[in-house]
Amino acid sequence: MKQIFTGITLALTLALTFTISALAGGWAIITLDELPGEVTAGEPLNIGFTVRQHGVTPLAGLTPTITAQLSGTKEVVRVSGKEEGEPGHYTATLTFPQSGEWTWSINAFITQTMPPLTVVTGSHVASEPFTTPVFAFPAILAGALGLAGVAAGLWFAKKNVRWAIALAAVGLVVGGVGFVSAADQPQVRNEAAVSVESSSSVDQVELGHRLFIAKGCVICHYHSDTYKDREIGVDIGPNLTDFAASPEDLRMWLNDPASVKPQTMMPTLKLKDAEIEALIAFINSD
Repeated sequence: MKQIFTGITLALTLALTFTISALAGGWAIITLDELPGEVTAGEPLNIGFTVRQHGVTPLAGLTPTITAQLSGTKEVVRVSGKEEGEPGHYTATLTFPQSGEWTWSINAFITQTMPPLTVVTGSHVASEPFTTPVFAFPAILAGALGLAGVAAGLWFAKKNVRWAIALAAVGLVVGGVGFVSAADQPQVRNEAAVSVESSSSVDQVELGHRLFIAKGCVICHYHSDTYKDREIGVDIGPNLTDFAASPEDLRMWLNDPASVKPQTMMPTLKLKDAEIEALIAFINSD
């Protein structure tokens, strides 16, 4: 009985020690400036991020480390960051040696996992579908000259010129070939522009999911969809698993939390409008 009591006392002491340590300064939040766009193997990728103790106070004087690993391999890239700009803001440059999906995390006072990166090869852009523009002007010009020849032949025919019919016949052939060739020219397509402009609600939800992780929301707010993506969680904010609110209210909150609730601990993350809309889509998703 005494051993059981001692074990329970030890467990409670350890739990209390961990809690006090966390509240006293044992946790922080890392917020990426922005999600990386297309990442190409062999080309440098610049990363910027801010570290805030308790999610509020910028932490200066750190030496952060970024570690990335190619999924399914032992290939690892590790770089150090440097302080740059405002207090608590750091930058680092990564270069991925090969394409594939890379998992990565930032260690700066805490270790925070970031959304995985898909790295493409340098020839990726060249492999995009495209159509080389073909100008139909020469064919149209030939057709116009042919029509002019037909008109001239008919005019000379009225003058009883012997070669007038031959001129009209040649003009008819040239004009017909020219206009048929112009009609067969391929149309120029801009598929890249179409793909950039199109964005479904599902894409917005996925983008919001990634931003929820990259901006550090995952540390303070429990959400069942991101639980496996975090190293630690203090859950001092509301559980957002089944949470939903009007887009207008969320937009004001995400843009400037203190303007809605002056005593809030949530800092202003300087989110772009597109990031706010994606986070709203994720938070309000089923």
